[in-house]
Amino acid sequence: MKNDLTAVEVIGMGIRSEQDAAAFYGKVSKKVKNPLVRAKFEQLAREEVGHKAMLVAMYQKITGEKNPPQIPGEPDTAEKGGVLIDVEDMEELLNFAIFREQESSRFYSEAASFSKDPSGKRTLEYLAGIERAHEAMLAEEKAAFLRDRDWYLNNDDIQLVGP
Repeated sequence: MKNDLTAVEVIGMGIRSEQDAAAFYGKVSKKVKNPLVRAKFEQLAREEVGHKAMLVAMYQKITGEKNPPQIPGEPDTAEKGGVLIDVEDMEELLNFAIFREQESSRFYSEAASFSKDPSGKRTLEYLAGIERAHEAMLAEEKAAFLRDRDWYLNNDDIQLVGP
């Protein structure tokens, strides 16, 4: 990440990143037959929407403006590849998701290191930690997939209990 970005630019890139991540996980969840796995991807999508809301609140606090501008194109964050839609292989989807979370965590960590505002720094560090947790959860999903591909991909008769 360039260290000459303004706080508003970092927030804008983060908002776009979280928006793209939520769309990605929403699309992945629709490809998965296993309801337990589907629920995890749906939860990830909801969490990314929550991250976007945190960043929008930061933007509003800094600028006083209600709505941040839309960032066109693909920001230089976790979403370098845009929203991946065409991949059908679950292992490749999981690898891509893990990569996205690693990049996102790195982006927020670097942004926090440049932040002059203590509140903004805390928020960015918090987001970096959450993205690392997402990465760890996805690594566990990948391990489960590699242990039993058939159950992971095709088990649509199990019941989901809890969130």
